[in-house]
Amino acid sequence: MTEQLRRAPLKRTPRPRDRKQQIVNSAGHLFYRHGFHNVGTGQIAESVGITAGALYRHFKGKQDLLSHALTDAFTQATSVVLDASTDDLHEMVAGLAVTAGERRYLGVLWNREARFLDDEVRVEMRKRFFGFVAEFTRRLAATRPGISDADADLLSWCALGVLTSPSYHRTEMDSAAMVDLLERMTLAVCTTPLQLAPQGPEHAAAAPGLLPHGRREAILAAATRLFHKSGYQAVSMEDVGAAVGISGAGVYKYFPRKADLLSAVIARASEPLHLGLTRALGRSADASEGLANVLDAYVEFALLHHDLVGILVAEVSNLPEEHRRDVRRAQHDYVSEWIRLLRETRTDLDERQARFVVHAVLTVVNDVTRTRHLARRPGVEDDLRSICRRILAVDLT
Repeated sequence: MTEQLRRAPLKRTPRPRDRKQQIVNSAGHLFYRHGFHNVGTGQIAESVGITAGALYRHFKGKQDLLSHALTDAFTQATSVVLDASTDDLHEMVAGLAVTAGERRYLGVLWNREARFLDDEVRVEMRKRFFGFVAEFTRRLAATRPGISDADADLLSWCALGVLTSPSYHRTEMDSAAMVDLLERMTLAVCTTPLQLAPQGPEHAAAAPGLLPHGRREAILAAATRLFHKSGYQAVSMEDVGAAVGISGAGVYKYFPRKADLLSAVIARASEPLHLGLTRALGRSADASEGLANVLDAYVEFALLHHDLVGILVAEVSNLPEEHRRDVRRAQHDYVSEWIRLLRETRTDLDERQARFVVHAVLTVVNDVTRTRHLARRPGVEDDLRSICRRILAVDLT
């Protein structure tokens, strides 16, 4: 028998039936942890044990993968809403909590990475997202007879804030326990009584106003607007200079690198946030009052500085390593103050549960204040406080 005939037959490893879904999930997690621009297709392929060439048999590239990660989540969430009984809020929320728990990366991908999609793809993605929100709002309204369309819309957005809030922290929790907590908090939001027919003018959004006269301050103000509107990666020093009437070279005289400019903007954002926390605590006699005051201070801050909130949510990962560590530490300390106050008023919560609850509150405020039609809603401050207090008081029994 020849050598060729003696060789054992080659064994082919069967391709998993869900290989495409594995690639999408892995890409979603990698984009979430490292940012779209910092992840290559080779890294994604390696994470699921295939070559880059094999990956390209399924997807055109990174943009296609990001699009699929978001589309997959929106499709699943829409199916949950459509399949739930028309009048069963619990069934719908339970299904959405499972979907959110399985795709913890969703909030960050939507708020931080989706802007890197091509315009045509991004428009289609927004259409899918708003279609889901509209259907969720309609189903929510059906479970609460008498609620206005505007109220159902606000509660839907706040419920989505709760569901996507685990995306903004890394606290580990048993999957079933996390889904249960998300479900309870989301139900608390969806059943919040709101003030009847809010009266008065729309909440006045902060107008762009005048730039400061001082050149450095004017650069910081312009960069804040541009980074929030277009994203750090898409804004050049020339863009910032043009906004204040100077060249890009003129901006470099004040900030040697674009990263230095972002660091200064984020440092400026952190100052009023921590000052508001200190003032709120100083006016408080006990933990319960302190928690209420800190919530009020954050709602006021976010409504006034929605652009800074957007930058704190989406751009910290673009900071140089040494600055990023400092900002993350400051954010951790800020959240820790909330957790301390909450646990002193809610002895039934452990550290992890309290962290999930606090991040749910912060994400709800962040999302509402950065969504123009919600931020302009009459009485939005009072409604946000009511909704967030319901989250903070969520029943875990």
